[in-house]
Amino acid sequence: MRARLVGFGVLFAGFGVLLIAFWFGGDRDLPAIRGLPSPGPLTSWGLPVVRLLHDLCAVATTGSLLAAVLLGQDGRSIMRRAVPRWALAWAATAAVTVLLTLSDFVGVPIGEALRSGALSTFVLYVPQGLAFLTVYGLTLAITLLTFLRAKPRFLLGLALLALLPPAYAGHSASANDHDFAISSLMLHLAAVTLWVGGLFGLLVFLRRADRPLAAVRRFSTIALCCYGAVAISGAVNAWVRLGSVSQLFGSRYGLLVLGKVVALVVLGFFGWRHRRSTIAAMEAGARAPFLRLAGGELVLMAAGMGLAVALSRTPPPPGGDSTHAVLGFDLAPFAAGRLVTEMRLDPLLLLVVVAAGIAYLAGVRRMGSWPRWRTVAWFAGLLVIAYGMVGGVGVYARAIFSVHMVQYALIGTVGPVLLALGAPLALMPYRRVSPVVAAVAYVAPFPLLFLTPLYEISQSVLAVRLVVVLYLVAAGVVFFVVVRPWAAVAVVGAVQAALAVQLLAGGIQGRAWFPGLELDWLPSAAADQRLGLLLHAGLALVALLTLTQRPAKEAPVPEPEIRAVHAIVN
Repeated sequence: MRARLVGFGVLFAGFGVLLIAFWFGGDRDLPAIRGLPSPGPLTSWGLPVVRLLHDLCAVATTGSLLAAVLLGQDGRSIMRRAVPRWALAWAATAAVTVLLTLSDFVGVPIGEALRSGALSTFVLYVPQGLAFLTVYGLTLAITLLTFLRAKPRFLLGLALLALLPPAYAGHSASANDHDFAISSLMLHLAAVTLWVGGLFGLLVFLRRADRPLAAVRRFSTIALCCYGAVAISGAVNAWVRLGSVSQLFGSRYGLLVLGKVVALVVLGFFGWRHRRSTIAAMEAGARAPFLRLAGGELVLMAAGMGLAVALSRTPPPPGGDSTHAVLGFDLAPFAAGRLVTEMRLDPLLLLVVVAAGIAYLAGVRRMGSWPRWRTVAWFAGLLVIAYGMVGGVGVYARAIFSVHMVQYALIGTVGPVLLALGAPLALMPYRRVSPVVAAVAYVAPFPLLFLTPLYEISQSVLAVRLVVVLYLVAAGVVFFVVVRPWAAVAVVGAVQAALAVQLLAGGIQGRAWFPGLELDWLPSAAADQRLGLLLHAGLALVALLTLTQRPAKEAPVPEPEIRAVHAIVN
């Protein structure tokens, strides 16, 4: 009975707040202007309602998968019953969203939009249609893979991936600083869904679990991280769209943002209560306090989701200063000093760096004794990677090829070498990776980038650029950790030789991208490409010299302590 009341409260709060907020500020169906097309009230009011259903199904699918991961053996029944149902519902709402968005896009009712024959063009070439077509395909894949008994961790990653395409189809994609807005929105969507979904999963499946306390403790840590990510990414995204504090109080969009801020503060209080009292009550064997507070928290979360959907249909206030049409931000003429002073703090990339730092410190704390120089090397590597991603090099990398090569050297070689000196494998459980596989993974990006159109695509498409950047970091770390130093020297030397042949004898890279920026201060393409090769090789050489050096006296890490850490983490 109590579960039904919570379910009713979730639906009432979510759809009630959606309709009120949409009436207040949304892009609702206004009286038709003669001569202009109108999709009609069914589309205008039905689209946000279906979008909320879509988001609720995404939360339920992701939360069920997270609950299956947290509950371990108790999660098998979740994978058999709950996950495929919610994933299929998620796919269905994505399909309906495509139809309603098509109607809204062409400005005619659904039936007329379908008869127009524009559906195939819409889903293949228009970002809104392509985004939800991608979601539809991924959610159907989750449904199928559930029946094939795929691992819940893999399906959870696939579900988080399915959340991201709509970020390319909203207000963020048309914001002045669109890459920054999209990146923050991607982080926001993933963190919100993981947080709300995890609470939903525990609330539904915790009653039948044999070991609920361990799952709740693990989720408490995840929820705290998600809360911070939601707050930071939400603030960044709101700032990009509003442009000034005055718009926060002087526009309907800003007032709806304030509503989300209030909901986030109250949810923070709920989380504090969980950590202070309900988890302690579970340690004494009482589950009821946690379930009661979680039920009220979930209702408030549903109201916040309804507010968010209404906000996505509310036109933001007019932007401020114009920005570069291609880059999405204004870029001052290059000067060496600006490599230090310029910065673009991408919240998604910074979250990865911060998470790596926290995980390392947690491992060091468990060890008891640990060489201090290794910790210094690890955090020096993180600083190098963070600078390569969001510092001056990251800012100018999209406009100057030589700076881009410096970025690749920093995030793919220099930073990973320092991280490898931090001996991360001694602090965490891992599966052995073949040195040959690690070497192939390290070498593979360079021919793909410079022998295929991937380099140009990565410059113009944010998602591809993020994948390339994160892959270079991950492949570099694995390579320098797994492969012995002098073998690494040989592999990196071969990479530099291959790059020299390609960049000196081959064509100009970014032939279409760099002229399209229309920046009159760009250097000569041929000379800049040669400079980029020299800078990349020089930084790689410095990094390799660092890798082959070791302190003269270094106490080995005690093997029993390593095994103890792995046992604790597992």
